[in-house]
Amino acid sequence: MTEAEKFAEMTKDELIKILDRLQDEKKEQAKKDNASVYERLSKVDVSKFVDKKNGLNYLSWAKAWGLVKSIFPDASYKLREYPYYTQTADGNYQQIGTHDYLRTEYGVEVEASVTIKGETYSSKLYVMDFHNRALDPKKVTYFEINKTQMRALTKALAFAGLGLNIYAGEDLPSSDEKTPQRKERVTEQELIEKAEKARKSKTQYGGGNELVTDIVGLEIDGDKQANAFLNQWCEKDQKNKNLYKFIIKNQLATHGMKVGA
Repeated sequence: MTEAEKFAEMTKDELIKILDRLQDEKKEQAKKDNASVYERLSKVDVSKFVDKKNGLNYLSWAKAWGLVKSIFPDASYKLREYPYYTQTADGNYQQIGTHDYLRTEYGVEVEASVTIKGETYSSKLYVMDFHNRALDPKKVTYFEINKTQMRALTKALAFAGLGLNIYAGEDLPSSDEKTPQRKERVTEQELIEKAEKARKSKTQYGGGNELVTDIVGLEIDGDKQANAFLNQWCEKDQKNKNLYKFIIKNQLATHGMKVGA
């Protein structure tokens, strides 16, 4: 009896069971494929391809993409296209095309995605300054947009497993099959102690030894000199940058400072 004859003699319920089994097998195979993507990429040692900038490790998009293509030749990536509208004479809006970025009142957003073995990984980023704050959308250039798109691509590849250890602050990928333990959360008392230490931290500024929280307060209030100083100060030492971020995150900046007072 041929396969066609066998199927012809089956009941509807028997056919449904076969289709369900095939679907389950397909899903199971997809899970295995996706797991193999992460398992393979997460174990790639990217340390020889890592560069340093401002004391931090980073993997360039070109090197990251080259590594992925060498392992999965069929991998592809794309940048999200956002609809672009213009206002017509009657006051309505009409789509006239697309842009590979979205300019909003809060900043400029981009998104990159990579597809490997049928699974898509994506990352969305805003165009940001040195302090990881969204840049004024009116002042963002396409050069900055393009750089952010490539950063989004590299981060999407990290979601797929490549160089994820860099984002975790580690030098090498883990060869241990066990899931790494999360670092314990900072206790309330430890946070209070860190905040108190941050409030007392000083640095040379404006001819005197000033509180960092005061200088950050000046920057928030729009002082260009304070902004320029903090940019350079954060570039000098990663500890300075960490302190700056802690002050901003926990709203410790103080206001009303007069330099030299």
